[in-house]
Amino acid sequence: MSGGDSMAHEPLYRRVQLDLASQILAGAWSPGQFLPTEQALQERYRVSRTTIRKAVAELVASGLLVIERGNGTRVAEPLPEPPTAGLLSFSRTMRELGRRPGIARAVVRLDPAPPGSDLGDGPMVHLTRVHTADGEPVSLSESWLPPRLFAGLALGRLSEQPSLYDELQALDLGVVEVIDTFGLTNASADEADALRVQPGVPLLLVDRIGYAANHVPIENSRIVVCAERYRPTVITGRRP
Repeated sequence: MSGGDSMAHEPLYRRVQLDLASQILAGAWSPGQFLPTEQALQERYRVSRTTIRKAVAELVASGLLVIERGNGTRVAEPLPEPPTAGLLSFSRTMRELGRRPGIARAVVRLDPAPPGSDLGDGPMVHLTRVHTADGEPVSLSESWLPPRLFAGLALGRLSEQPSLYDELQALDLGVVEVIDTFGLTNASADEADALRVQPGVPLLLVDRIGYAANHVPIENSRIVVCAERYRPTVITGRRP
């Protein structure tokens, strides 16, 4: 089982759960393909049947696996969603302002869902990136997305794309609505290092929920912005 020191204190079923999710997202089993039997998984991970069933149940709850009674457990098909409509990503916004957008320090991995997540429990695709404009760091984002969206796809491509929403649109997994909650926070040591500011400097905080069609949440993001370098503009109007 992979995971290293960060997994040492996780419950055994969680370690199995995260490893299975990693294998699925790496393409070990394609969408629609059945997993090995419970007995084979017990032998593979050297754990009890109860542990395997708990790990599989969590992956079913997160939408990555589907149980077919009498047949077994298979990898879920990616959700077909309509493309993004009318939402500007950071990259597009920077280009419209005549600035050159970029990405730095991109890391993508599987982590447990953050507390209070709108996406449910279980492992989530966790994408962390620094957004730059003309080479200068402007914001730091952490995004959590359900792994079922990327079944059979290489997660590494997410860290290579300048725009998360453009990449989701290319996969027909569009975010059609977001709810942003704004606040202020003081830069932590890690945030200060990423944004090249002093620790404790006030930053704009944006907590985001991104929705696909039918108001299904598929994104939780936490974004901190250096307002001295970029001030997001929100245009509102009266409801008809």
